[in-house]
Amino acid sequence: MMLFLAAVIHPVSKRLEALSRRWYGVQAVSVHIERDPSIVWAGFPNWIAASAWLPELPAHAPQHPTDWSMWAKGIGGADAAMTCLKITVTCREMVTVVVDPPKLRFEHLPLGEPPKGVVVTCRVGGAAVEPRRIQVDLGFGTTRWVGADGEQMQSLSLALDKGETEQFYLFASASEGRHKWHLELPILVDGKREVIRIDDDGTPFVTYGTDGFTEYLRVDDEWIARDSS
Repeated sequence: MMLFLAAVIHPVSKRLEALSRRWYGVQAVSVHIERDPSIVWAGFPNWIAASAWLPELPAHAPQHPTDWSMWAKGIGGADAAMTCLKITVTCREMVTVVVDPPKLRFEHLPLGEPPKGVVVTCRVGGAAVEPRRIQVDLGFGTTRWVGADGEQMQSLSLALDKGETEQFYLFASASEGRHKWHLELPILVDGKREVIRIDDDGTPFVTYGTDGFTEYLRVDDEWIARDSS
């Protein structure tokens, strides 16, 4: 009898939850985009290298590589080689969520001849970090899901209860050029399609490749030139 009642009541309660969300304009799922690498990589060992494009070579740089992205943007620079984000999905009700590969909207911007500015890099030791992620290739304009084991995935399926969260990462890489881009992330919430825009707090991201620039490595608080052209 109890099993029969559960089988009847559960779909009814799900329907009532969906109707209440519609009536009161409550979103069943919220998505937070973390753009600051010092928060993205909080709790990880100091194994995350960093590269940035800067209009000119500065005298000083932050000690920790995860501080480089926000520092570079603060002095007129941008990410180089890769932009890393962490995405948190939080459910306000019990729902099933399917996250498909995003649509990349991008533009290749001119570099100038010769390219203006420099690329600076902070290298680190240790093993590569390979989390579950969306992998974006800005050179080819492609996106794909990659599992923690390095295998390609078709999509990410989540069954989340009220108050539960799920996190994954996004790596957008470029070997050359200058790219202005944002993503449109399609998610399916209990069978209803939604699209989440992923951008740099309302504006497109800008990510540089390293090819063609003189690259400066930060070694013992000094800059060492390395020609990457």
